[in-house]
Amino acid sequence: MSKRVIAVPLQGGKVAVNPQFQDALKQAGLDPNAVVQRVQEELKKVGKYPVQKVEVEVSSPARYEVKVSLPPIGDLFLKLFGKDTGAHDPRNEVIGNISFEQLVEIALLKKDELKSKSLKSAVKQLLSTCKAMGVSVDGKRADEVMKDVEGGKYDEILNKFEKQWRQ
Repeated sequence: MSKRVIAVPLQGGKVAVNPQFQDALKQAGLDPNAVVQRVQEELKKVGKYPVQKVEVEVSSPARYEVKVSLPPIGDLFLKLFGKDTGAHDPRNEVIGNISFEQLVEIALLKKDELKSKSLKSAVKQLLSTCKAMGVSVDGKRADEVMKDVEGGKYDEILNKFEKQWRQ
């Protein structure tokens, strides 16, 4: 059986079960209740972040995978801060503040898209976006935090999440 992708209908960040969705799951040989429960578990993992889409990839009636997609990094930051655009002058304007641990959390959630070899490089990639958009981290400018990351100041936090990165 080739892979089949079923889009999960969402409403307000929750699964909006409808007859078409249930029929698609049944045709793929899946139990709709079990799939909905698993989708809800996956949505809990990204809890406080906005979800762009959710898909169920079916390999066989016994094997399926739930894929939760967050918006692109820039859009994610804008949604987190309730803004329409980034800072017009990111050196002097701040549109919002994020904690370093939140930044690491986002890096873990976006791991497949970032294509970084290490958690540290993924975080540095996100810091570049923060710098360009006017997002501060722990109340400091993103370029200052970048220097601190390179200097090892955040190694303890990065090491705490390194195991999750390698999974």
